[in-house]
Amino acid sequence: MNKHHVKWVALLGLCSFLFFSCGSTPTGEPQSEDTSVIEEAPEVSESKVQEPEVQEPEVFTTVNFAQKLQKVLEEGTNEDALALFQELPPEYEDDLDMQLIYASLLVSAGKLDEASQVTDKLLASHPKNSDVMMLSVMLAKASGNTAQKNAKLKELLKNDPHNSDANVALADDQMLRRNYKLAGQYYRKGLEKDPNHLDALSGYGQATYYIGDDRASRAAFKKIIELDPDNSIAYSFLGKLDAADENYYSATKNIEKALSIDNDIFDYWLDYGQYLRYQGKFQEAENAWIKAKDLSPNYFLGYAYLAGLYDEQNRLDESLEMYRKVVQYNPKYYFAYEAIGMLAWHKNSYAEARAAFEKAFSASSDNISYPLMIAATYLKENKVKECKNFLTKVMKNRATDSLEYIMLRLYYDGLADQRVAQRIANENNRNLKGKMMYYYGLFNEIHGNDVQSKKYYTDVLAMNSPLFFEYRLAEWAVGEIVK
Repeated sequence: MNKHHVKWVALLGLCSFLFFSCGSTPTGEPQSEDTSVIEEAPEVSESKVQEPEVQEPEVFTTVNFAQKLQKVLEEGTNEDALALFQELPPEYEDDLDMQLIYASLLVSAGKLDEASQVTDKLLASHPKNSDVMMLSVMLAKASGNTAQKNAKLKELLKNDPHNSDANVALADDQMLRRNYKLAGQYYRKGLEKDPNHLDALSGYGQATYYIGDDRASRAAFKKIIELDPDNSIAYSFLGKLDAADENYYSATKNIEKALSIDNDIFDYWLDYGQYLRYQGKFQEAENAWIKAKDLSPNYFLGYAYLAGLYDEQNRLDESLEMYRKVVQYNPKYYFAYEAIGMLAWHKNSYAEARAAFEKAFSASSDNISYPLMIAATYLKENKVKECKNFLTKVMKNRATDSLEYIMLRLYYDGLADQRVAQRIANENNRNLKGKMMYYYGLFNEIHGNDVQSKKYYTDVLAMNSPLFFEYRLAEWAVGEIVK
């Protein structure tokens, strides 16, 4: 069960105590202040010893208990909060609100068997109470019993179709399925009964953000801040909305506000770094992403952002190290393997480059760049036989009249062929032509024809930063040739 939702249920009960029971004694009689005149005490002689003041035992009230519980919920643990219920006088042990809070805390603490006992007792005595029915929904969810959860939700909505909590629960399920439009409809239905329901507002703001209804999303999160000025999620999404409008200064201010409230949220630091990066504040962006990485050291995305930044700044060794971390924690992120292959190639670490390009090739077998780079790493290490064995398998899946096949065959045969140059010159696909110019230049470099290799590398660079990674390899190659 979502612990924040459980705490919301608990605090809802606390609010009801504060609003409806304020000033009440256990018998329901108001406390009155003693307005009698206090007589002036006689002077105490120095020889008399003053007796210590005896403090009266604190009278139990729902207000006092609510305040204690709220403080523990904010500062302590669920166990601390549960311990407070041992202080309840006998006349409050069957109080509905008290038992709702108690059961909610048991669920939050993972004590599902005990929570079930309390919930079953409440259902027996209050079978149509919406709060009790919602508690049973959350208990079923926490227990992993989806069928029971759905059945109880259906029963609850039959009795109370606009129940905000129930509609939020349905919406949350749709959000997990990324069915944002339907989720938004459920959240909106929940808001019909309670326009100030924070969970419904937050969910509606997120759902509309993901479907591109920025106006509705912004309105929802602004209303949340009016109701709850310390809601970090609302500030974080207002930052996202500002960033979508390329208003990075305002986005930065919003995410800084979110961080001032909750400074240990990974996503906030990731967004913060992005907004700073877009403003050209590279050092500040790096610091933000380092913080994100440190908060979630086993998650790949912080390393990916740092890797890209270091690569952009030509800090290639640091970039390579970050990309290695990316694939360590997310082996399926094949774009990182391409980057590792490139950076390892630049360091003449051909074995590592080959292993990386092999991973990339296994994820994207139609990309001609990967098998050609693998072949080139073999040839750089003078492993001609291994190169031929590899290319034999690759060429089986290529049309023999295609330019891709002709280039693979060139690397297999190892013999210069002017017909390849002519075929490249006649290619109409700009990206494919640029790639093949690079690989023809690389073939000539491997076989010692520096004049031809420089010509083709230079032709690639004349294309003005096309969308293929070989452009950068050509830049590096030309730089090496100039040296």
